[in-house]
Amino acid sequence: MNQTTKNSIFKKAKAHAEEIREEIRKKVFNLQKAANKSEKDLANISSADRQIQMRILEYYRQRSKELSGLYPSPYFARCDVVYEGEKEKEIIYFAKFSFSEKSIYSWVAPVASIRFEKPGNFSYRKPDGKDVKGKLLRKDQFMIAEGNIIFLATEALHSPRELVYQQYFSSRKADFILPEIVERMEKAQDQVIRAHHAGPFVIAGPAGSGKTTLALHRVAYLAQSPDVSHLYKSDTIIVFVQDAGTKKYFSRLLPELGIKDVTITTFAEWALKILKIENYSCVIRYGANEEERDNYEYNKLRALKKPGVPRFSGKIFGLLEKFYRSFLSDDELKLLRKQEKEKSLDRFDIAILLKSYAQAFGRLDIEQEYYKRFKNGNYKKMIGRFPLEYSLIVIDEFQNYLPDQLQLLKSCLKQNEKSILYVGDMAQQINLGTIRKWEDIGEEINSERKVVLQKIYRNTKSILNFIKKLGYEIEIPEEIKEGSPVVEKVVSGKKEEMDYIRNLTARLKEKIIGVLAKDREYLDEFKKEFGNMDNLRIFSMSEAQGVEFDVVCVVGINRSAFLPCRGNLKQPFYEEKKRVQKDLLYVALTRAMSELHVLGTCGLKDSIKECFV
Repeated sequence: MNQTTKNSIFKKAKAHAEEIREEIRKKVFNLQKAANKSEKDLANISSADRQIQMRILEYYRQRSKELSGLYPSPYFARCDVVYEGEKEKEIIYFAKFSFSEKSIYSWVAPVASIRFEKPGNFSYRKPDGKDVKGKLLRKDQFMIAEGNIIFLATEALHSPRELVYQQYFSSRKADFILPEIVERMEKAQDQVIRAHHAGPFVIAGPAGSGKTTLALHRVAYLAQSPDVSHLYKSDTIIVFVQDAGTKKYFSRLLPELGIKDVTITTFAEWALKILKIENYSCVIRYGANEEERDNYEYNKLRALKKPGVPRFSGKIFGLLEKFYRSFLSDDELKLLRKQEKEKSLDRFDIAILLKSYAQAFGRLDIEQEYYKRFKNGNYKKMIGRFPLEYSLIVIDEFQNYLPDQLQLLKSCLKQNEKSILYVGDMAQQINLGTIRKWEDIGEEINSERKVVLQKIYRNTKSILNFIKKLGYEIEIPEEIKEGSPVVEKVVSGKKEEMDYIRNLTARLKEKIIGVLAKDREYLDEFKKEFGNMDNLRIFSMSEAQGVEFDVVCVVGINRSAFLPCRGNLKQPFYEEKKRVQKDLLYVALTRAMSELHVLGTCGLKDSIKECFV
């Protein structure tokens, strides 16, 4: 295809996108006008008809909101088809939402599966079980942002796929663009989204493989697909995330996929609400230093493995002390009492309290408001406790959960379907005692219910070579860019590290820089000094899981940084701790997309050598 032909295709596509956007704008205007009139009419309508009028008003508002969301990016695919038995060609488009007046279909419509086919014969199944067949003559893929075509590729029956137009991208996107994600999904991924809804499903893969994106598309599909949406109402779906940052990201993405009212929460936040515990903080690990945290965790984990829990009561620390007493030393019991004074709970405490609650009441439930109707027709607001029952549970980074936590979540699934989606990577466990194999929670995952994605490398070759030389077994694709050499700098202490970062941020003003350290406490001075800088993010290594930065500075490296304190740890737990430390460092190093800087009082290889024995 010559450039003249490409220019012609691009020009026509641009004109069509502008035409559709104008039609969407007009439709939104008319819908808003109708909504305003409908709202005014409510005052003059009898109470019997008001319910119907309110539904009409809600439709106008919802449809207006959907089309407004469609306006910046009206579609992401075009398919020219001839259906079996027909002579005329049809041109159809696919988008986040439907706009049937202009032959634009929602991405969850059954016909949308054809956009993953190669030109040629196709078939898809309608919700009524009937098969539709035809021939795909041409397929175009788009990325449109704010009305501008940023990417366009085309292919046809006798023409291979060719790039028509691509706007230049920087390595860091300013914001999330849904069409980019949808447009890049492979046919196999579409099959994952459309796999049978019932039962456990696993989407596994390292950071950068697209597993989270794929998981959320499956959620959106189940909530909107005509054949199963009645089973998966948005308000019966819950998504568990690791932290507030991920919660914010998910909260922005799910409405972009057309669904709302899905609960997005952390396990700790969810548990405290069930237990009606207020003004408490939750931590992953508790203690003043690494050795104290390691031994405290180890002994709590030993206690958690014993059968049975004390009867639930409002005196939560009395319950916890009774449970832990024979496993904790006198100093560790003092640590537990310190937790009580500080109103702080860790992941073991929360699991024990939930297990005790479920045992006492026969279920996990939650307090909610409801309206009770009396015989005279009046209603009164009441408060009651209702069983927790979800149609779908999504667990992001499942490998960071204790088996007990996962068992508790499974107990809240609707009994008839038990639909649960595990998202993560069993090879990236950064906490002690977390799930090691599916048998730990009595789960059987059939091969067709498990998808393992490969990493889409955004790291440079220099960064990956550096990681490999440390002893990690990784493959380095030939096609990735070389990038800047990794910088390792031996410094005298924290002050010199902070000076280095100050100079780095001045030089790289347009880049997002992540400053990572193994322990949160080490970063306190960094947060005081750099906390207000727009292009700097400061995280512990565990907090950085699932996040990526243009540039990463790993600070606080010393000869014992990654060597677990032996303490009272038995050999199997000591070895597990070493493995966790190794995985934690890998997570930190792979957060860097373009540059990696490692600062400390010794080289990284000297710091970690015993972890790799």
